Amino acid sequence: MLWVDAGPLELLTPTGHHVIESGSLVLIPAGAWHAWSVSDSEEQRWHRLLLTATTESGKICITSPAGAALIPALCRELAREFENKSTLSHKTSLLIDWLWLTVTKHQPQPLPLVKSIQMSGVMHTMEEKCHSSFSLADAANQAGLSKFHFSRLFKEASGHTPLQFIISCRMERAQQLLAMTEEPVAAIAERCGYKSVTQFHAAFTRHTAMTPKRCREQSLEAKR
Repeated sequence: MLWVDAGPLELLTPTGHHVIESGSLVLIPAGAWHAWSVSDSEEQRWHRLLLTATTESGKICITSPAGAALIPALCRELAREFENKSTLSHKTSLLIDWLWLTVTKHQPQPLPLVKSIQMSGVMHTMEEKCHSSFSLADAANQAGLSKFHFSRLFKEASGHTPLQFIISCRMERAQQLLAMTEEPVAAIAERCGYKSVTQFHAAFTRHTAMTPKRCREQSLEAKR
């Protein structure tokens, strides 16, 4: 598993050429052919973690989790745990499980190839700020495009409209907070950009086919 702290990195796989932006997690099963390419003109930082678990598909999986801001701290915490202990602690196992589940849950629908580094940067900014009010005009300005052309190119690059992407990022962040914290649903709703708990509950249920409460219960059951 590789976490890209600062990118972009370029990954060549049997399925094509991928631009891996900052904030992405890459899961590479043992024996899967791949090649990396880095740029001398930009700073790149990444962290590798060797896991013994296996995936159902056995394929390389790439995802940009909505909780990307949490991962640098999580990697540092993992590094401290590995440095101070010769065997895996319960805390370390939980941290690794979270990283693993974050990637593998995306395998049924792998992240589409991003067609330009410019659009990738905009997507990363949108992901990091998904809790804020979304402005199509601001996103288009960041990409240097009109709103019409931005919307068209964004759909081609990601497979989603800008608003669908924002909602997806919010829902993924909500699932992570429900699984990893004991925060009340109202607090999580606010952290994900919803002023109304009712609105958040409806959006979450529609997106995940389960209630926030049930999502938290499933996470607790998986840890037992």
